[in-house]
Amino acid sequence: MSSKLRSSSPLTWLIDPFSPTEESARSDFRPGRGSLLWIVPTMIGIALLAVSAVGWSIDPGQFYFSYLVGWAFCLSIAVGALFFVLIQHLTKARWSVVVRRISESLMWTFPLLLVLSIPIILGMHDLFHWTHENLYDPADSHYDPILAGKRSYLNTPFFLVRMAVYFIVWCTLAYRLYSLSVREDLTGAVDIKAKQRKVSAIGLPLVAVTTAFGSYDFLMSVDPHWFSTIFGVYFFAASFWTVHALIALIAILLQRGVGLQKIVTAEHYQDLGKMMFGFTVFWAYIAFSQYMLIWYGNLPEETIWYRHRLEHGWEMHSAALLIAHFIIPFWVLVSRGAKRKKAILAFMAIWFLVMNWFDIHWIVMPVHAADHAAVHWLSLSCWLGLFGVVFGSVMYRLRRHSLVPQNDPYLSSSLAFTNS
Repeated sequence: MSSKLRSSSPLTWLIDPFSPTEESARSDFRPGRGSLLWIVPTMIGIALLAVSAVGWSIDPGQFYFSYLVGWAFCLSIAVGALFFVLIQHLTKARWSVVVRRISESLMWTFPLLLVLSIPIILGMHDLFHWTHENLYDPADSHYDPILAGKRSYLNTPFFLVRMAVYFIVWCTLAYRLYSLSVREDLTGAVDIKAKQRKVSAIGLPLVAVTTAFGSYDFLMSVDPHWFSTIFGVYFFAASFWTVHALIALIAILLQRGVGLQKIVTAEHYQDLGKMMFGFTVFWAYIAFSQYMLIWYGNLPEETIWYRHRLEHGWEMHSAALLIAHFIIPFWVLVSRGAKRKKAILAFMAIWFLVMNWFDIHWIVMPVHAADHAAVHWLSLSCWLGLFGVVFGSVMYRLRRHSLVPQNDPYLSSSLAFTNS
């Protein structure tokens, strides 16, 4: 890559490794220069994380679990965005070109998320029961034969190695796809499209495997006695469901006098709405399949996971998840008109973001507080703090480049796209 695409500051490179150039500044799709869309959420996020740090000094256990929920929420968005970009290139999709730069910016949050994972690594002893060494000593009263059988996989060194592998794969693919996209803006080289498809063909199975194992490690192993072979698909469904909502929300924000007027139309919003609706159903299908198979198998080591979520107040959270994550989005987005109205789509996009966080909270928190269901203030401050920082970095990146891949050969088709 040309050296002029690189930023000189290491901190700037973490947020955006590609510097603006004269070519991108002359873009017909240049972003606005307003800074509120990235400064405000970033400052709010930093302030909330500072408040969360105070909570850490008061209740470290609660902080680590709350932080994990917020971090996993942000990770799900980055994973969903990477899947989105890979699939668009592999299918030679035309309709999504005008919103693809948004998803490319979302997927480049992996390096930032790696840095933000430090509290999770430091809090592994609180978060992951399997890190306690006395569980593996047959002479100890806390000896756990089930975890002893899983020790070859669930051990701290191997966990950190796997985590490093996940982020190497994710960061490498995100960097390569984003760099090719920016280079296409500058040069318009005809071979870039083929390179993007080649990277995507190699990357899709790698991302599928690393996402499945990552979801097991970061979320499912919080309750190490429980296991589900469908959990990786469950996490993918929620990630892909959420990223379409966030893409729609950011596109709507960018159309408010910042740079995408008359570029993203009701036709594109309708397709984003279709995907939001479709993955509402898909998530419900996977969630029910997981529940039904565990209920049918009736094995104590599996059913105990749902028992913890059907008593001590958690049953209300389970019912709320069914209603708010599936039934309400289903009926709101089932009509064609709702998918084409920006006000409705923006409201549902925010709803989706909240529900994805609520879902991850429902997965993690009963392990920490099985005897009482509650949403601790640290859960909110960690979630909104992390999301504010990540969202601010995305908006900062978007304002430094063309908001649309301006030399993409499919751009004209995307601009003229209509639903049949």
